[in-house]
Amino acid sequence: MKEQRKKLGLKQSEAAEKCGVSREIWGKWERGENKPTSEKLFSFEKIGIDVNYVMYGEQRSDFRQPEITLSAEEQELLTQFRQLNQDGKTAIFSMLSALLPKKVAEDNPIQRHYGT
Repeated sequence: MKEQRKKLGLKQSEAAEKCGVSREIWGKWERGENKPTSEKLFSFEKIGIDVNYVMYGEQRSDFRQPEITLSAEEQELLTQFRQLNQDGKTAIFSMLSALLPKKVAEDNPIQRHYGT
């Protein structure tokens, strides 16, 4: 479970929240202290965890992680962002760095890439 969670870039607390359990319960699952119910296994698949791998250690060849659904507003921002040249993208990330709390900006690898 830990490997699958990390593959998705989720912290324990984030994965737990998405599956409707506490971080403590999630931690016990990862440590093998408890086992999730079959109902909870379905919630794993909904967030992109390969349940077959968790249960049997085998990757399914047909497993696809769910696609992230963007709102119309997010899609429009992405479409416009992709049309920008490198200077425009750097300017956008500079503006975001000024608007976001410092910790969020430091943790964002895309912003580090663009040097903002």
